[in-house]
Amino acid sequence: MALRRKFKRADQPLTVLVVEPRASDLERTRVALGEAGFRVVPVTRFDAAGPLFEAIRPDAVVLAAQPPDYAAMSVARRLRQMGRGAVPMVYLVDPGDPDTWRYCLDKGLSVDMVARSGSGEELVLRLRAQLRLKASVLRAMLPEDAGSAALHDPLTGLYNRTFLLELMALEIRRTERFGGSFSVVAGSLDDFRALRKESGRALAERLLVYSAVVFGQTVREADVVARVGEEEFAVLLPGTPSEGVPDVMARVSERFALARLQVEGRVLRPSLALGAVSYPDMVGSPLQLLTGALQALRRAREERRAAAGVGLTV
Repeated sequence: MALRRKFKRADQPLTVLVVEPRASDLERTRVALGEAGFRVVPVTRFDAAGPLFEAIRPDAVVLAAQPPDYAAMSVARRLRQMGRGAVPMVYLVDPGDPDTWRYCLDKGLSVDMVARSGSGEELVLRLRAQLRLKASVLRAMLPEDAGSAALHDPLTGLYNRTFLLELMALEIRRTERFGGSFSVVAGSLDDFRALRKESGRALAERLLVYSAVVFGQTVREADVVARVGEEEFAVLLPGTPSEGVPDVMARVSERFALARLQVEGRVLRPSLALGAVSYPDMVGSPLQLLTGALQALRRAREERRAAAGVGLTV
């Protein structure tokens, strides 16, 4: 039997399942979320998370991530399967535990992380941001909702420039209030316009759609990919400082280096220029940050072409 999508009335509180083995921390989190208007279902045992998740169908899940067994990761995997990836999740991590932060980044299934604090203010803000994004996506999926165009690029299905700037503004407010950082990586297809002129718009647009798929398969689930220009894309990397950007760019470059698109007996190999900025290394409005990332990719393209011409091979 197919699962029915759950819709809440506007006056119903959103339900958050909180799994926290430490009773004192669980109570603080419960109070913070309750004061913010959430209905909280608290539990101290990770093995109880699955049955509760199935019974209450929460709107979001908060999992305490801590050594030595990091049980939150296996629970997150199970709940993601049960909820078909549609339920936002957050790890609570002790702010003075860098080993756990690294473990969650490497093994945490791209689940978002929040530092545990007495006030719980950052957790509330992050949950609201994730639930807002989920609601926007669900509205866009409804066939009768004309709001899809306000969120998505009609050709590739990625988020559009306007919606990306809104999410960047949210990340700026979060980092200003709680610290941390985020990065924006911009990518542009080399020689796209030459291909369009030579082979026509239809072939060029198929390359754009294919490139959008490659981007989506390469970045983390928590990252946001958008089409921000005719042949330009951008990726918002929440919680990623400048030190983490080279690894992301290398992963994207390697994936595109292996990409091949066969169209009417022809093989297209998309070549990509990349650039990035990080906040607060660069401070400015969302538009200024996006412009900075695009300028960085253009400088990188010019430097690469000056050293050796690299383009789109057809």
